[in-house]
Amino acid sequence: MKKKLCLFIALLALAIVICRYRTQGQAMNELLLENIEALAEYESEEHVRCLGVGSVDCPRYHVKVDWVMSGYSLE
Repeated sequence: MKKKLCLFIALLALAIVICRYRTQGQAMNELLLENIEALAEYESEEHVRCLGVGSVDCPRYHVKVDWVMSGYSLE
């Protein structure tokens, strides 16, 4: 009986370790993807800064803002 209890506890501990390892791997992958998206955000859009809350559409965040400022261009 004592051997069965020790085996059960060992298997339970192994299952907990495996579940925690898988969860940490998924969280790390999601964080990595969010960072990649944040870094790539400015590549496809022009530099725009939106301020305040108002009735103007912000092209970057797709919300209503008071001011939309964009950078200068040499073109």
